[in-house]
Amino acid sequence: MRRRIVPALQLALLFFGSFTFLMSNAQETGESKQDAEKIKLMLAGTFAKPKILPNLEKFAIAQLSITYKLNTSESVIGKEKSSGAIAGAKLKAFLETTDGELTPEDFQEITDYFYHSFQRKLKAAGTDTVAWSTITSTDFYKSQDDKKPAFDKEQVIISTNANNGNTIWGGKTGFAFGKGKRATKFCEEIGAAAGYFYLTLDFADILLDVKIKSSERYTNLYTIEKTRAFKYSGTVIPEMIISANTNANTALSMLWNDKSVSETMVIMSNIEGNGTYSDKISQDPSRLKRNLFAFAKSLNPVVIETTRAKYKEAAKQSLDKYADAFIAKSMMLKK
Repeated sequence: MRRRIVPALQLALLFFGSFTFLMSNAQETGESKQDAEKIKLMLAGTFAKPKILPNLEKFAIAQLSITYKLNTSESVIGKEKSSGAIAGAKLKAFLETTDGELTPEDFQEITDYFYHSFQRKLKAAGTDTVAWSTITSTDFYKSQDDKKPAFDKEQVIISTNANNGNTIWGGKTGFAFGKGKRATKFCEEIGAAAGYFYLTLDFADILLDVKIKSSERYTNLYTIEKTRAFKYSGTVIPEMIISANTNANTALSMLWNDKSVSETMVIMSNIEGNGTYSDKISQDPSRLKRNLFAFAKSLNPVVIETTRAKYKEAAKQSLDKYADAFIAKSMMLKK
């Protein structure tokens, strides 16, 4: 997550105004271009140029995996250069729906919506797509069921695959050896490049900062008074975000084609989504757990309340921003 310096000493609880809804077609808006800049392609070879994303005449969404966070946290460590003193801070946020808990079916609904919306947006942008039934009828799809990546155990998450599909790719390294050959043959059979997506949708953006200031005062020839002050500041923004791939264990997204070419996609910074879904935001000191590290400060946890319907609608709108960014990135690379 982003770490930006915020001025307030105490925890700031911010409400953001409404965002403009995304256009239903795949035109390059200013916002989608900005989001497209946050997606970076990792290519094999120092001087390699992208070959798949700029040339999406036909495309298959072979795997679409979405991870939803129900609580989230941020931590930061500050260090004073002059003294070497360090201090840390941690802040947690929790999502609560006031009309009953979100169910696995709710998250599956969101993921399946995004799959079909992504397909529609690709077609509107001039890219033909491969039907899900065509994908699932191939031997490659039927024979592949990889393990999903591990997630932070401290954070409550729900992980789903569109259409309850198989986990074909684990999200870490490209297809290798025999699996790579089968992935290439798969693209040949369907006549299209394939995409394997991992996205994480968070319900809040947490900004955290620590400042340390030491000073000395000589009172006489024999006494020295030393003081050290710590300043902790945090902001919780009730805004859905598609999280950046800043964690080393984060699963990535990948494209593969019939020439065995792969392009890995990394989200370099958060893609901000809907900020209108929350009904209430408050601190809840009762959720504060004892800190095991003396140099770290745990700030009062924050609870964001909403309804199931508002959460699902905002989640769908926010995920649509990734599809727009993906398509805008493809168009920008063609130029």
